[in-house]
Amino acid sequence: MSKTSIPHIFDPAHGPVSGAMVGSPLASAGMQARNFTTMVGLPAPAIAPDFYTPDALVSDVERLCDPGEPVSDTRLLNVAVKYFFAYVHEDAHRDTVPYGELAGLFEQFSRHQSMNEPGDDIEVMNRLRMWSSVLRVLADAPRAAHVMRAVLAHADICPGSGPFVGVDIGAGTGIMLLALQILARRSGFSDIQTLGYQCDPVSGERTHDLVHSLGAGSVMLADPGRPNAFGMVRGRAVNYVANEVMAGIQQSLDADNCFHKYKTFLDTVGDSLDNAVFFPEGLIAHSTATRASVILARENGFQPPAEYLTERFIPQGLILEGKVLPMHRLGSDFYRYLT
Repeated sequence: MSKTSIPHIFDPAHGPVSGAMVGSPLASAGMQARNFTTMVGLPAPAIAPDFYTPDALVSDVERLCDPGEPVSDTRLLNVAVKYFFAYVHEDAHRDTVPYGELAGLFEQFSRHQSMNEPGDDIEVMNRLRMWSSVLRVLADAPRAAHVMRAVLAHADICPGSGPFVGVDIGAGTGIMLLALQILARRSGFSDIQTLGYQCDPVSGERTHDLVHSLGAGSVMLADPGRPNAFGMVRGRAVNYVANEVMAGIQQSLDADNCFHKYKTFLDTVGDSLDNAVFFPEGLIAHSTATRASVILARENGFQPPAEYLTERFIPQGLILEGKVLPMHRLGSDFYRYLT
């Protein structure tokens, strides 16, 4: 795959993309850098934006799983913000969530690394700090919704004689596993097996509990950089391979968190991937130290040239459906629903 063969999703000649944030570029850049939590205040009373419905997370997920129901951006955004809420509050996936409570949690998270305010629930604030690395990803709800939409775009996966097998080799939040479960159910699979890998025992346990409670598979506390981690996948036809880490904004990629894991997975599972869909299909990344840009894709095993294996790369663009989406545009289609 060459750089010249990949069309670009955003052409500056056609002006700004519909739905992008308006106002001061400085304000927009700062907002993106600190995640969308800075957009959530606590007016009195808290007024829900038009996209929001108080339905329980499980209800929104069930509607998305129904192939007769259209996949809408507003439904995906509802799932994203309620998933964040349910990550913090155990069993909240079954409950209706008043917008005031949701906005309050996002507001707390926007300052969770600072001192508590009078009236803060200390236990909740401690959870926000304990799971901070995962919640930082989920707090960017437009990005989470966009990632789910990209997974669900592969609606042409047809059920065969076997089960649907989906693997996330970099499962942090579990949102990718949920998207895979929805995709499989919308595609008519009755036997669905989705499995994610997470190395952090603190957030990994919570991610597994939430994913499992939603019927979206399991998260294994195992290092996908070791061949024996894939014992449950080896020899089975895999339908979908995801890596949530690849979609992380401000996430650098290196041998430890990316290249070695892909190499181990591909070497171990091998022929079982002949018909698998990959998310992302590829990634364009840049090394500041060497000034080198690379394309990581299935064709090269998501590996940079050998001389760059020890370098750190910053993702610059995702390759989705054969087109390049700049990283800063990930989630931009959903901004208009938040303002």
